[in-house]
Amino acid sequence: MLKKIIKKIKIQLPSSKAIPNSFLGSILGPYGINIIKFCQEYNNLTKSFLNLQIPVVAIIYSDKSYELKLKTPTLSSLINNYSEGINKKNLYKENLYKIINLKQKEFPLLSFNKIKNHICKSAQSLGVYCSI
Repeated sequence: MLKKIIKKIKIQLPSSKAIPNSFLGSILGPYGINIIKFCQEYNNLTKSFLNLQIPVVAIIYSDKSYELKLKTPTLSSLINNYSEGINKKNLYKENLYKIINLKQKEFPLLSFNKIKNHICKSAQSLGVYCSI
């Protein structure tokens, strides 16, 4: 029997650091979701990522069950995590390629160079110099 989907909620939370708070309570509470269980499940799914913002889609079903689908980490958190140098203001080639490899799953139709340009422009807007 298929479960009926009530709502899809998109949230960005810090990896493995989600805590039950009023923010999550106001979003998930109206659908009868156990916030403590939600946070434990999210933290277990994201424990391999360190210090990154991970977007998650919570699919809520009519029987008050839910499913979590993790997305790739946000570009700004990847840039901040991989930037190096004095005051973390440089994004070197090796780290740039690591970010590109992660983000290629999110942009399957874009070429390597277009993804690289997108990441470098985002880094520039964050005050990080992109070394190509």
